[in-house]
Amino acid sequence: MKAAYIIETGTTDRIIWGDLADPKPKNGELLIEVEAVAINAVDTFIRSGIYQTQLPAPFILGRDAIGRVVAVGAEVQQFHIGDRVWTNNMGYDGRQGVTSQLAIIPENRAFLAPKGVDSYQLVGSVHAAATALLVVEEMMRLEASQWLLVEGAAGHVGTKLVQAAKAKGATIATTSHPRDFDLLRRLGARECFSYADKALGSQLRTLRPDGFDHIIDTSGKNALQDNLDLLAHHGAVTMITKPKEAIFNPQTFYMRSQSLRGFVISQVPLSQLQRVGEQLNQAFAKGELLEEQVRLLPMSEAALGHRLLEEKAEKKKLVLIAF
Repeated sequence: MKAAYIIETGTTDRIIWGDLADPKPKNGELLIEVEAVAINAVDTFIRSGIYQTQLPAPFILGRDAIGRVVAVGAEVQQFHIGDRVWTNNMGYDGRQGVTSQLAIIPENRAFLAPKGVDSYQLVGSVHAAATALLVVEEMMRLEASQWLLVEGAAGHVGTKLVQAAKAKGATIATTSHPRDFDLLRRLGARECFSYADKALGSQLRTLRPDGFDHIIDTSGKNALQDNLDLLAHHGAVTMITKPKEAIFNPQTFYMRSQSLRGFVISQVPLSQLQRVGEQLNQAFAKGELLEEQVRLLPMSEAALGHRLLEEKAEKKKLVLIAF
């Protein structure tokens, strides 16, 4: 089979598009013919070695894929040849990746794709949508009475956070470019602010004099102390990326009983991933939490996809497809 793989971590020129042996499913495994694979920022972190984890050698890139089952190992009970399935969080902690014509998927990491849902939109949505649901429900434990500020809300994760928070009944304020206000209001934001407005801080303080219950910055363009200043007593900042500036006042922080939490989907227990996978399927079947704009590249152009993502040269979700 053809696959996009690396022998050693490093720059994008380490990515090889070449032949590897066809895998065979073992007990509890599915063999899928891969239709499409999403490229996520974490894929570039793992490939470059920034995010260190156990990797097989050679290591096939990619975490999130969709495809058709072409063979099943012994003891597989839930899936059959011909089923269209998706998976996420592969290519990490010793698990092989999925940017290949054929891929092995453990049965407990596979989900039956809802009928009628576009494959490219689905696989392009999985990482951001799963992140949003896990953050809102498991990390924030967001309640209907609470206010959430989503910074950089028009991005892939931001739009999913707005939808997930709206489903919980929370009240949402967002920062973004003004051109995205209509989209964010349609998704569930009550108040929208321009991230470039010099009066942004005072506008947010006027909106919530007692502070926000939860704040999450999806862009990494905000200083941590600025967000803590906007946070209510007993409020929490959830970090899914590095803030522009991480220096903060610890005395004010602890005297206001504030919390700072980090989230990385790669470290989420399998049981939570399985639970959120079922929730995603319910949303996908209703046309929710799906990517609106996807750019398709052939799998053989995996290196180009990684460069575009690292250089922030493409705002659409990058999806590698089999030709």
